[in-house]
Parts: sequence; structure tokens; C-alpha cells
Amino acid sequence: MGWSGSFLRIGKDIASRPAQLLSVKALERQVHRGHDERRDSSGCGWKQNKERIVSVAWRIAGLLLAFLSVLPAGCSTPYLSDTYATSTPKLEPFDASELARSPVAVLPFVSPDSLQGFSPTLSQALSAALIEVAPPIREISTDQTLNLLTDQGLATEYTDLRSGFARNGILERQRLQRIGAELGSRYVLLPGLAQFEESILDKFEVAGWKFIRNRVTTLRLWLQLWDTQNGHIVWESSGEITVATVFLSPKQTVALEETAKKLFVRMIQDELIGSKTQIKTSEQQ
Repeated sequence: MGWSGSFLRIGKDIASRPAQLLSVKALERQVHRGHDERRDSSGCGWKQNKERIVSVAWRIAGLLLAFLSVLPAGCSTPYLSDTYATSTPKLEPFDASELARSPVAVLPFVSPDSLQGFSPTLSQALSAALIEVAPPIREISTDQTLNLLTDQGLATEYTDLRSGFARNGILERQRLQRIGAELGSRYVLLPGLAQFEESILDKFEVAGWKFIRNRVTTLRLWLQLWDTQNGHIVWESSGEITVATVFLSPKQTVALEETAKKLFVRMIQDELIGSKTQIKTSEQQ
């Protein structure tokens, strides 16, 4: 091929190159368009998946909400409780069976100033516990005790008795003897509230909404049984109960009275009437 053929071939190549360049650019545009379409479709898919996930989560939350909301109507709110109690040995020759034959006067609760508002509820819980133990313990309730002391003109005597106890932890013998004689009771039961605390823990949350919470309640109580004839402490016990309650609203919780009664029964039944000196149990309901 001569020079003319070479020039002719080069001319054809140059003539055809713009078309090739155009086709390449068109191809690049098509490829970029495909990437954009896939990116848009994947973004749309992610949005759809996100909406689907949120929808499923709300459905699960709704079912759980519906299930737990019927618990108060059909059964008690589920809770876990842990109870601990310990006591001193009973003073000889005390016989616990005497408490079923002669009434025991129950004095008002001893408690910190910030917790005195719980005294009526705890007094009811203690009365219920004294009836529930076996054999039941006869009591002169707190209200009856105070009324009898007022009627006998011993209100000041009782105030001095409690003031002395606040100072040194002792019920003065002579005052105790006079009060016991007027009440017609050899033994008096002095209850106390040491601690009451509540905290709330979140357990299930969706999109900022809290559906399940646990209310954790800790209650510490103590009891002293005094002999009014000699002014001695016959028996002393302390106990603690921690209750974790699942609830959907502040109203869904285990009542304080029920919690206190459970602890009082354990303290009295196992520590006073029975022979155990230390127990620890856990139970779930």
C-alpha cells in the first residue's frame, strides 16, 4: 500500500473517531444513569425496610401492651420477692404459746420522721400478720392501746416512755409496768420501720416510648417483744424484703400493706413462734 493508501486509511480513522467518542460518552451516561437508578431504588428499599421494621416493633409492643394490661383484671401483677429475717434467741423461760392465750398490746411504730406517714398502713399489715400466723396471736391493736392509755390517764406516762426509748433504746421498767398493768397485758410488741425505698427501672422501650417498667421496693422492719412485769426484752427480730414488680402504670404495683404483711408473717412465724434463728428465701409469683 502506498502513501495514498496510508493517507486514505488515516483519513477514515479520523473521520470515524468522533462517532466512536460520541458512542463512548453515550455509554458512560447510560452507565451513570444505571448507577443513579440503583442508588435511588436501594434508598427507597432502605426506607421501606425501615418502615417495615418500625411497624413490626409497634405491633410487638401493642401485643405486649394488650397482654400486660389485662393482668390486673385476671390475675395479680407478676413480681419477684426476696425475704430475709433474723432474730435473737427467745429469753428463757418465755413460752410463745402464751401469746395465743393472753393478748399482746401493740404499740405505735417507731420510724424516722420522713417515714411516719406509713405507720397506719404498717399497723394494719402487722395486725393481719398476727391473725395469719399459726397459732394466731391475740392482740390489742395500736388504736385500742392508745385509747386505753388515754382513758386511764396514762398519755403523759406513755409519752415519757417513748421519749426515753428514743434517747437510749430502753423502755423504762416502772413506766412499762404501770402501762402493762392498766392494759391487762403482760407483753407489749414494739414495731419499727427502718427503711423504705422505691426505684423504677425501664425494661422495654420503642421509639422513646417506655412500655415495661419494674418498680423495685425495699422494706426493712424490726420487732421487739417486751415483758411488762420485769422490763426485759423477750425477743427481737429484724427483716428485709425486696420486691420487683412489673407494671405499665404507677397504679400497677404490689401494695405496701401486702409486702409488709409477708415480711411480718415470716418474722413472727419462723422467728418467734418457731425455732428458726435465721432464714433466707426467694420466691416468684
